[in-house]
This record gives sequence, structure tokens and C-alpha cells, in this order.
Amino acid sequence: MAGSSDERAIRDAVHDWLRVNCPQARVIHELVVGGCRADLAAVETERVVLFEIKSRKDKLERLPEQVRQFSRAAHETVVVADERWFDRTPYTNGADRFVPSAALQAGADHCPIWAYPETRGRRMYGAWSFNRWSFERPQPHAARLLELLWKEELLRECFRHQISATSRTTCPVMIRDMAWHMSGKEIARAVCRQLRQRSFPEADQPILEAA
Repeated sequence: MAGSSDERAIRDAVHDWLRVNCPQARVIHELVVGGCRADLAAVETERVVLFEIKSRKDKLERLPEQVRQFSRAAHETVVVADERWFDRTPYTNGADRFVPSAALQAGADHCPIWAYPETRGRRMYGAWSFNRWSFERPQPHAARLLELLWKEELLRECFRHQISATSRTTCPVMIRDMAWHMSGKEIARAVCRQLRQRSFPEADQPILEAA
């Protein structure tokens, strides 16, 4: 797995947090999204949440494009950044207050921002609450969400939903027809179903949907 030991520490911390707070999700490492690669993805039965990690050794130049790609294809995009990328100002009681730097805030473009590490007695910016935005979940672009799937996965879902397709049908045509004939919920469930059962170099065990 590519990345520094600092990034790996943050990745492991987020993975462990998800296992406790969202046990029904399958956690996937290094999911390709558009021309970028999400560090982590938490895939529920009807929701995809993508995580971009910025360690103290990273740079922020690519963050705006990563967030743009992820936000179009997922129900939620979360940026998890090392405390290096936060400005520290003291409260009147002497405790530290952490606020995202201007560069981090600009790159995240209104995405939830989590700070690493969080320590007892020191509140960083952004609560680690997976359901904090559940009442206002944005919906991804249907075609961008479907683009997370491989050709054989698209074909399986076309068969499942009685959409005309063969092994010679191209991905753009299948995506076009699926976006036209399927509801938003059906598309979300289809993408999540395939991602939850696909094999990855590093991920939780596949989850097969009961027949």
C-alpha cells in the first residue's frame, strides 16, 4: 500500500473508527474515482462515503480536484487532515482551539473536515460523527456514481433490472440506460451491492447480498 507511515496511521485510525461507529459498512482502501483515488471508502447498502487523507507530509495542491471528483460520485466526501493543516489559537481558559487553515478550508470546499489526532480534553474542528449530515445527505450524480462500477458489474445490474444489454454493450451506453430507467435509490443500491462484493487488494471481507 502506497503512502507514508503518517498517512497509514490516519488511515488505520479512520478504519478503526468506522468499524465501531458504522459496523454495517464495508471499508475499502484505494477506490478509483474518476481520475483520482480515494484513500478510503465506506460503502453501506445505499450510501457511499469517500475519505481523503492529508498527512503532515502531504501537499494540498490536488485537494480541490480530488474533492470535486469525489463529491460528484459519492453521497458524502470527508477530508481527514493532520493537525499540521490547522491553525491553533488559545481559548480564554488556555486550551487550544484548532481551526482549518485557509488552504485546507479552500481545498475542502465545504466538505466535512476531521482532524487527526483527536485527544481527550482537546476538541479539534469537526466531530467524528458518521451520521452528522444524515438529515441532509446530498445525492451524487447518477452517471458518476455508476462509473464506480466495472463493465461486468454494470452488465449484472442491467440483467437484474431488465435493461437491455449484452457483453458487447459499452459502459457509457449501459450507464446512460441505467440512469434513464432506474430510480436514484435503485442506482445507489446497485452500486453499493457491487462494491460490497468486489475483490480489492485491501478491504473488509466481501459482503454478498442475500438472494
